[in-house]
Amino acid sequence: MVQGKTDTEGGEVSSDEIWAIFMDEYLPSAAEDDKWGRYELMGTRTASDMSGEVTLDVNLRVGESTESLQAVGNGPVAAFLSVMAGQDHAIRLFDYVEHALSASGDALAAAYVELEVDGQTLWGVGIDGDISTASLKAIVSAVNRSVRARATV
Repeated sequence: MVQGKTDTEGGEVSSDEIWAIFMDEYLPSAAEDDKWGRYELMGTRTASDMSGEVTLDVNLRVGESTESLQAVGNGPVAAFLSVMAGQDHAIRLFDYVEHALSASGDALAAAYVELEVDGQTLWGVGIDGDISTASLKAIVSAVNRSVRARATV
């Protein structure tokens, strides 16, 4: 991504420009009128019992409409992968990493997922105050990147 910008425009790229390139590629815009991709996580609720199963209720923007969906998995990530597979995507999780963005108790969390989406392997990134939500946003990021990549081919 950064190499493409320097090849196109020449010169050096500042740290602010690198962050802007990263956000444009992986993270949704904060602007209400700037829809970043086909999917957007609008809200979630999880419930679990001692069996290890997690039920995930999710409000997901799909295009211009919002859908209320539910899935069950061995955790929120597995359940959400089922939700996204229900959107006609073949999805496999290859890697998942998370960390805090600072040392404070109210730190934002970053999650990174490597997925295969419809035969294409790519990464997604999610940032949120809640690590589970950051993880689900990372999945949305990867799926949106896949949809965008196919649209430009």
